[in-house]
Amino acid sequence: MASVTIVPVTDFRNKIKEVLEQVKKAPVILTQRSRPAAVVVDYETYQKQAERLEELELKFDDLLLAQAMHTSQGLVSLDEMVADYEEKTGNKPG
Repeated sequence: MASVTIVPVTDFRNKIKEVLEQVKKAPVILTQRSRPAAVVVDYETYQKQAERLEELELKFDDLLLAQAMHTSQGLVSLDEMVADYEEKTGNKPG
């Protein structure tokens, strides 16, 4: 991938066609008052990144669900909870 180009917003306004040509090769960072303000990428790159992000989010959700299921001990009835409390503390609740 080619190096990233940095363009002030005022130059972007004045040279939009040239900047859009640069975007085909690599992202362009727009600056305003010498600070990064936005990144311009071509549509195909944006679409690929959006799809990849969605894939990663779904995989992460699956991972969290699997981890929760692995660490879960299932549901516990009130009677089991009371018995466990009595066993661990030696006290009856209430």
